[in-house]
Amino acid sequence: MRIILGSNALAGYPQGGGLWSIYLQYLLGLRALGHDVFLLEVLRRSPRPELDRRGIGIFLERLRRWGFGNRSALLLYDGEGGQTIGDDRLYGMAIGHLREIIHSADVLWNFHHSIRRPLLDEFKFKALLDLDPGILQISALTRDLDIHEHDLLFTVGLNMSEETCEVPRLGLQWQPFLPPVYLPMWEASPLTTDASAITSVVHWNWGAEFHLDGRIFNDSKREAYLRFIDLPCRCSANFLLAASIRPNDVTGDRELLTQHRWKLVHPYECALTVASYQRFIRDSMAEFNCAKSVYTGLRTGWFSDRSAAYLASGRPVLAEDTGFADHLPTGLGLLSFRTLDQAAEAVDELLANYPRHQKAAREIAESCLSAEHVLERMVESCGYA
Repeated sequence: MRIILGSNALAGYPQGGGLWSIYLQYLLGLRALGHDVFLLEVLRRSPRPELDRRGIGIFLERLRRWGFGNRSALLLYDGEGGQTIGDDRLYGMAIGHLREIIHSADVLWNFHHSIRRPLLDEFKFKALLDLDPGILQISALTRDLDIHEHDLLFTVGLNMSEETCEVPRLGLQWQPFLPPVYLPMWEASPLTTDASAITSVVHWNWGAEFHLDGRIFNDSKREAYLRFIDLPCRCSANFLLAASIRPNDVTGDRELLTQHRWKLVHPYECALTVASYQRFIRDSMAEFNCAKSVYTGLRTGWFSDRSAAYLASGRPVLAEDTGFADHLPTGLGLLSFRTLDQAAEAVDELLANYPRHQKAAREIAESCLSAEHVLERMVESCGYA
């Protein structure tokens, strides 16, 4: 099958090793399955041409290094003119070659509705990949995001077909899927030191508000983690958070976290590239993952691609339950919690039986999250078997 992955996230964020690793799971996983896969990146032109050129150069070099140099292209576009293919705005591929690939493609997998009209209209079959369940659908209530222009809708909201999920369906059918991991990319190795910490990588933002039926939800990771700020004081484990809080922070958040025994490092120090992101996870004891209130409040069943990477690396995950516990095995390797007391109990259990949890973590990745199985099921949903 010829599959084009559509993205708008990579060229503008070259320092996001964790983000880049997400797309690698699909590229490497689909290629290993024998499919003909391409990546089409769209980048909105910024007021700083030198910044655009730098991002484009890094994007093309990384894809070349990973073996997709002749299977990737970047379209630079102006917001007013929309996304249209032009010789002066296309990088990495000749315009005629890109058009041939688009018109011969079996399907576009459109991450985050990145590819928009009129470019979207050039694809004969379009599947949307929703990685932010709840946020996308609430936004679509007041904005045209071209969602109805797609033939198939995938979502990592595992509960989207359940009555307990309160996400607006927009009158459409949503097909849940788990975040895939390309297992050869993640090494399940023993811990290198007894001082390893329970960690995560967090975009520390104040967040946007989302209003639905008189209720207010937030997409802030800051708010999510502050609800569990007392956890290190209740456990004997070390906690380290790679959060985007600068040393000269004036909000008081850095001081607040350190007072509660959280150790802090900036993501650019430990997750600037895919390789450093992999090392950070490998050097961790486990992940502690708090979910945005929009995921928990609407019972979306969202499960993190970062948590999937920890599991694939043989690192247990302690994750706030969004409803995913109804779809994934929990109790060994993956421990879910909803309250501070439950989180503290999960940490105690992890420390008491760590070897069992470490072994189970990789087993969950192999049995539930392997790109070989997840991606092949998605391909079959697109009409290929």
